[in-house]
Amino acid sequence: MKYLKLPVVILVTLFYALVLVTDRSAGVIYSLLLLLALAGVIGRARPEGKTLPGLAKEYWPLLAAMSAPLIAVLANQLATGHFAGRSYDSQSRLALFGLVFWVMLLVPLNYLRQVQWGLIVGACLAIVKIYTLTAGGEKRYGTDFIPIIIFAELVLLLGVFSLFSIAWDKRHSWLLMGLKIIAAGAGVYAAYLSQSRGTWVTIVVFAILGGVVVRHIPRAYKIGAAIVFAVVVAGAFQRSSILQERLAVAERDIQLYTTGVDRDTSLGIRFQLWHGSWILFKEHPLFGVGVEQYQGALQELAERKIISPFSASLPHSHNEILFMMARLGVLGLLAILAVYFVPFYYFVRDARHDDIEVRCVAGMGMALSLGFFTLGLVDVVFLWWECYPFYAISTAFCMVYVIKRKSFLAQQAPGQASIA
Repeated sequence: MKYLKLPVVILVTLFYALVLVTDRSAGVIYSLLLLLALAGVIGRARPEGKTLPGLAKEYWPLLAAMSAPLIAVLANQLATGHFAGRSYDSQSRLALFGLVFWVMLLVPLNYLRQVQWGLIVGACLAIVKIYTLTAGGEKRYGTDFIPIIIFAELVLLLGVFSLFSIAWDKRHSWLLMGLKIIAAGAGVYAAYLSQSRGTWVTIVVFAILGGVVVRHIPRAYKIGAAIVFAVVVAGAFQRSSILQERLAVAERDIQLYTTGVDRDTSLGIRFQLWHGSWILFKEHPLFGVGVEQYQGALQELAERKIISPFSASLPHSHNEILFMMARLGVLGLLAILAVYFVPFYYFVRDARHDDIEVRCVAGMGMALSLGFFTLGLVDVVFLWWECYPFYAISTAFCMVYVIKRKSFLAQQAPGQASIA
């Protein structure tokens, strides 16, 4: 089944290049990867000597974590007797993660490295898109097919992935390194243009993560980089009208909410929805109110004067964890935490590996999990179609790269392993 390796890596590369700029490309590419996986199963492929059941047995915690949201939906509907097939649609995409993980194991390490071009192209195309739609930061659009907040976070992740992938280049090409630094800059600039305070927070998370993973750099250089980063951030806050305005708006929103003058500001709505979701969870702790019943439950809260009518009209809680708790109860809480932190556990084990490539790809995986988790504290990332294949494909890619790299190192003589 070696003929599958080229189409798989081409699809993954195209995914990163197109997912943020071409509507429906994520769904098409993800479906094609699943079809290739099924072709591999039918052809009895054994990538890395693993059948699909063998992979499931070895990595069952990871596959179970990705299937947990689907199981939570099923449990809710069995308990309440309210069945709706569309409730399974989005959750099933993560549940199919195992097929993508398995088929990607067919791809050799030198092929996997070529995905770097998709990361670079995707980040650069995305910055052109957001610059155009925001008129260079003069206005803030809501969405085209991805909301600006989610879009900016995914661009930022492409930039972070590009920066970590510098470790893949054994020839130390200055041109390639420069392109990856440009891609990383594009991610930060997209976050800036988005005016998303939640995305800005993840920049700090990624900076700390980079300091932990890239440990071959002398401590003095890390301290220097941290100082430069702090100075740049401080300068940006002093000189940027966008940053100042967004912070001023946040301060005003909090004041209006706490004084009761206006609850329906940007932050005020979030506070109401967080409070309302917590109440729904307390009243339906085990299975939640259900995926399809959530909107009606918000309307009931508005009738009880717990939240405003306008807040009750919004589709989600502006917090991924509370949203899952309100809709699917304790099982929903455990499911979303598993989606975040079971992959994170696999990657954090390699964050201190001796090999720089392994560490940096583990850093990519950790950035993915922490990025989704951090932004999920102020928004609902998995409400949007593109985020499911992005999370599944990126987790699979990082897992496979680490597996392949470790396998390569294990085959080398002890004196060559540290050089490879």
